[in-house]
This record gives sequence, structure tokens and C-alpha cells, in this order.
Amino acid sequence: MTNSVTRRRIMYIHPRLQGGAALCFAAVVVVGAALFALVVYYDLKRALWQTSYMGHFTFQTPYQVVDKILLTHLAGLFLGVLCVSVAVFFLLVHRVRAGIGRVTDVLKSSGEGDLSTPTEAPGPKSIAVYGSQVDAARAHTLSRIEEIRAELDFLSSGTQAPGEFRNRWEALKEKIGRIAP
Repeated sequence: MTNSVTRRRIMYIHPRLQGGAALCFAAVVVVGAALFALVVYYDLKRALWQTSYMGHFTFQTPYQVVDKILLTHLAGLFLGVLCVSVAVFFLLVHRVRAGIGRVTDVLKSSGEGDLSTPTEAPGPKSIAVYGSQVDAARAHTLSRIEEIRAELDFLSSGTQAPGEFRNRWEALKEKIGRIAP
């Protein structure tokens, strides 16, 4: 019997959206670690300097010298990174909801006939790209509708021969069928 190990794969829902969010949280951890290292360095330096002045009058182990400093700074690091990560999470959720909300509002207005209002979706870049794709599709549909209107105006003028009218009418019905099947 063989023992096969299946490796888990990270599955991205949308790499642009998740990659940026992961970088935000990584930046929070890196900045927290840098601040922690800086503060601990100066506090430990000060504590060891003060201990060296005491000399042999008080016998403290190195652990006794630095334990309170490290414990308080580790607790501060944990709480600080946790609070900032939660704030970043809610900020990202707010930005995603605002962007998707704007795109859905534009799609609703498109269903009601407004094809010219730009999306201009706020939020992460991937949502703005999606909004521009929606705008491009709406602009393409609007241009097709304008072509159909122009053709209808030409057909309603009545200046063409009956055979030409029939051919144009069939072509117009085909254009309409491609927009709204």
C-alpha cells in the first residue's frame, strides 16, 4: 500500500483582488515587526545600561532584567498588529462593497435603459477593471442601438426601392436579433 501525500493548492478566487489584500496584511506585519524591533532594541539597551550601573549590588539574572520589557512589547505587538489587521480588513471590505455596489447600480440602470453613465467603480483595481469592461460592453451596445436608429430613420424616409427596402429590413431585423435575442 503506497502512502501518497496530497498537497493543498491555494485557490484564488480572483488573484488581483486577493493578492493586493494579502500584500496589505503582509505590510501590516512587516511594519509591526520593524516597530517592535526598534522599540525593544532601545528599551533593552536602556535596561542593560542601567543594570551595568548597578554592578554587583543587586544580583539579577539576564532574564529578570529583560522579562518585563519583552512581555509588554510582545503583548503590544500582538494587540497592535491584531487591531491594525482588523481595521485593514474592514477597510478592504468597505472598498470592495462600494465598488461592487457601484457596478450593480450601473447594471440596474442599464436594464432600465441608461447605457451612457460611466461606472467609475471605486475600490480595488480589479473592480475598476471590471467596471471598465462593463462600460465597454454598454458602449458597444449603445453604438449598435444608434446604428439601428439611423437605419430606421433611413427606412422610414421611404426614398428606397421596394427590393432594397426588403433587403435592408431583413438586415435590420438580424441586427436587432443580435442585440436582444
